[in-house]
Parts: sequence; C-alpha cells; structure tokens
Amino acid sequence: MTDGATGGGLRISVVVPSYDSGPQVRRLLRCLALCELDAGDSLEVVVVDDGSTDDTGDLLAGLDLPYPLAYLFLPRTSASGRAAARNAGVGKASGDVVVLVDADQIVAPGFVAAHARYHRLRTDLVVAGPRGDLAPGAIDDERLAREFSLDAMPEVVGWDGRDRVMGVFSENFNNLATCWHYAFSCNLSVRREHLLAVGGFDERFLGWGLEDSELGYRLRRRGLAFAFQREALAYQSGREVTPEMFVQWRANLRHFVDRHDGVAEVAVQQVICRAFDPADRSLDWLDCMTRMEFAARALAGRLPEPTGYELVEVDEATAAATLDRLPALAAERDLLVLDGTEGALLAGPVQCTTTPRELLYFHRPSSAARQQILNRYRPV
Repeated sequence: MTDGATGGGLRISVVVPSYDSGPQVRRLLRCLALCELDAGDSLEVVVVDDGSTDDTGDLLAGLDLPYPLAYLFLPRTSASGRAAARNAGVGKASGDVVVLVDADQIVAPGFVAAHARYHRLRTDLVVAGPRGDLAPGAIDDERLAREFSLDAMPEVVGWDGRDRVMGVFSENFNNLATCWHYAFSCNLSVRREHLLAVGGFDERFLGWGLEDSELGYRLRRRGLAFAFQREALAYQSGREVTPEMFVQWRANLRHFVDRHDGVAEVAVQQVICRAFDPADRSLDWLDCMTRMEFAARALAGRLPEPTGYELVEVDEATAAATLDRLPALAAERDLLVLDGTEGALLAGPVQCTTTPRELLYFHRPSSAARQQILNRYRPV
C-alpha cells in the first residue's frame, strides 16, 4: 500500500443500514440519484433492512433510480444492530470503495464524487466527510427528489465537531493521533478490501456508540491514512444523547478497551466521557476531545509540541510547484502549510502524504487565526 494516484474508474457502493426508517431511506435514495459521478465511475446502493416493521421494502420497490439498488432484509434478533447490518451490506456490495451513510441523511450532489476523488490519491485511505446538524422542522422530500436545495431543509445549526478539533490542531486529519476515533460511519468511505481484511465491524457492539471508532482503530493499525473531505457534504436532524444512549456508550467503551487488552491509546477515550454524559456537562465536547488528543500524543512521545516548523505558504501560482516537492520536504522536516488557494488545492495531497514528521495544514485562516498559528508553532 503506497501513496499515489490510481487509474481507471471506481466502482462505488453506498451501504445504508435501516431500521423502521422507510421514508427517510426513500428520501436518501432519491438524493443519491442526483449525485454526480466523475467519468468512468459507477454507483450501486445496498440497503440493509434490519428487521423493520414499517414495510420499507414495499416503499422502495417502486423507485425509479439511475443506479442498481440491492435490498437485503435481516430478521430482527437480539444480535441485531448497526454493526451487523453494515457488515451484511459490505458483504453484499461489489464496489471497490464502500461509502457508509445513515438512513436518515440527506447528501449533496457532489457527495459521492468527493469521496471517490480522494480514493484516487492513494489506495490505503479512510475518508471522512462532514455532517451538518439540522434544526427541528419539516423536510421537503419532494423538492429534494427534484433538486438539492438548503431551502428544502431546516436551518443547519451546527456541524459534527471534527472541524473544531482540526481548528485546534491542524486541518491535516491524518496528523491527529486520535484520527481513528473520528471515523464516524454516518459519512465514511474506505476500499472494500481493507474492510474485509480487518474483519469489518465488531458485531459485539450493541446499542449506540463506538463501533465505528473501533473499526477506525483497526484500520489505522493496518496502516491506512485518514483524510477529511470537506466537499462530501451530508446533513442529518440533530439529536441529543439520552441517558440510555450514554449507558450503551459506556458499555461499548468497556468492550472496546477489553478487546484491545487495555492498550493505553484506546483507553484514553475514557477522558471524553463527560462529553456524552447528560448528567455531567462540566467540560464541553471540544475540551474533552482536546484532552484526549493531548493524552494520545503524550503516549506517542509527541509532547511537548515542536516549534521551528518550516513555513510553506501557497497560492494559486505556487500550488503546482509545492505539490511536486511536498513529499520530499515532509520527509525531512516539520512543515506548517498555509494554503491560500480558493479550492484548497493542497488539502487532499497533504493528508495523503506519509511522513514521520509533523505536517500541519490550514486553509485560508483569518488574519487573527493566522497570527495565532504563527505564534504557537514559531516557524523558522
């Protein structure tokens, strides 16, 4: 597994687990019908019905879609859950790249192509995309079936938070010691060969939480790089963690730690319990995640943070030349890359560059943010 572009078209399989979410799945499938593909790529969708009682199959049967749709019904048992459903979907899929989404999501027309473009940069990559949280309110399904429009949805009131973590540390997702924790399966893609090689999701995770992070950890240990593709946009109604969900999360965390024999870099996730505990919000989500990242970096010998980075500032005129010399530079010294291009031309290549050094990346920071970055890392 090496860095480098891959040629030819990609076969992409979108896997959707669903439980009593027939109308939402129908809406998602119609949104996917509007997705654009790069030349040579193809799309299929696999819906795994996890024992629904709302006649999901009948609701989907009448859809006229521009891609093959596989529908798999799993009888409901005590072992049912998102991990088992997704594994069944991956087993049914035939694509080179598997894209994981939730049944109640809305995806933008560039969603599939954005995932695929990053997988062309290297073959051993986990790609995560952002999830916008919607305010309560009605969604105009019929309009979304004709065109993607933010006006057809409630207001976007926030994002899933990973952008805040990267704002603290670096927009190079792969540079986070805890990047594997953020492998949220609501918007994630990886080549099918890697999912099969690590054994897929651990089906002993039941209820809510962490089955995707644990998969991310095994993919990281396999040697995969992680990238955050900001153009792979998905939206979902916001939700609060209930006391019942938190109990499930804690049980899953215990299983996660036990499965990996108490490995310290896994156990550091206990630092973030207060981010999810409805009864104790004395630390907010970002505080908890920042502490977890610093703990993981300390375990890896990455603290104190280095200073004296080489500053690489890029604009439209210098982007091509910088891309050519980026791997050699990153192999030799700690880099701080400030990307001034409008299209974030270095975002993908930076995240897909393997280096034993620190490689920080920020896209068009504000003047104030830029000064904070320079003060913190003191480039030479």
